[in-house]
Amino acid sequence: MKTQRIEELMTAMKSFGKESYHKSELLNEMFALQQEIVEVTFSGDHAATAELKIWDVERHLEQLNEECGNVADEELARFKEGCKVLCNLIKAEISGNKGEYKAFKTLEYLRSQNRILRNVELSDGEVRTELDAVVITPKCVTIVEVKNTSKNIFIDEEGNYYRTGEFLKWDSNIAEKMSVKEGLLRKALEAAGYGQVQIRSIVVFTNNRIEVQNKYRQIRTSFVSQLAYIIDGYRLEDSISIEEMDSLQQIIQEAECKEAYPFEFDVNQYKADFANLMATLEFANAQEVEEEVYEEPIVETVKVNKKQAAHESKKITFSSVMKAVFASKQFKYAGSTAAAVVVSVASGIIAANTIAKGGF
Repeated sequence: MKTQRIEELMTAMKSFGKESYHKSELLNEMFALQQEIVEVTFSGDHAATAELKIWDVERHLEQLNEECGNVADEELARFKEGCKVLCNLIKAEISGNKGEYKAFKTLEYLRSQNRILRNVELSDGEVRTELDAVVITPKCVTIVEVKNTSKNIFIDEEGNYYRTGEFLKWDSNIAEKMSVKEGLLRKALEAAGYGQVQIRSIVVFTNNRIEVQNKYRQIRTSFVSQLAYIIDGYRLEDSISIEEMDSLQQIIQEAECKEAYPFEFDVNQYKADFANLMATLEFANAQEVEEEVYEEPIVETVKVNKKQAAHESKKITFSSVMKAVFASKQFKYAGSTAAAVVVSVASGIIAANTIAKGGF
């Protein structure tokens, strides 16, 4: 029965039904997965009105596990580990989108003639990268890399990118990343006969309250409020005509490679961990209800016919079972998904008792 219940829960979750996704699809799919987890755990109406999230599910299942005597500690730990990864991916995607939006809004203040391309994906068959923005002006082509972070940043002499705090936390080598971006863009332009066009790169931070230390001189850094000013202020001769700006824009658009890729998070395993946890807790609830139904009756100091008393002590009806179900404290914490399991067990108890008395 538990295996069947796990399969039912897995089938009910429809998000991430494809093998690969474009980057633009991921956030909506992650939100859909979160909503499915919420709706399976709570009633649909409750989930819709309360706008519950993954962490609400975690707290609810932790409480239910405690009420059930910690029967699902291992299952809960695996599920919580998956929740941590999923929540971080959602937060990162939202943060990146917000940062890019700020940068794109700032680029609207450019005084120079310009062509702007957003989220440009390039590949040479072996290496793939995304350029947050490519800005074409009469002076040059600028690659804009957007960073939306609340941590102070340190870039060392070799281009290593660190988030700072009590300790330095290495993130990546920003020099290598920007070199790949520029290299793939240069390759696309050279193939179209524009190898002489100058390319500049700038790493833009959207949070003006952080501190940025950059010791790698080959990469320019700035805050988003300075972005338009810096691009307008390049000390270069105008070398790109309006017609050439249009041509460069078209070349880059044609070079784009918007491929779909497998999601980096193992969604099927996460769904399986959740379904196993839910099934374990539901059946633990049902078992406790069964034990409550078969508890010894309270002995009263009243003289009754012994044969009648024996008969009454064994008499179990569906209504008496369900009364015990709804009175149990575990049932109060169970989501609506547990109801079918509990009713099924209650019916089984009645049938077993009837057979024992020779009713069938």
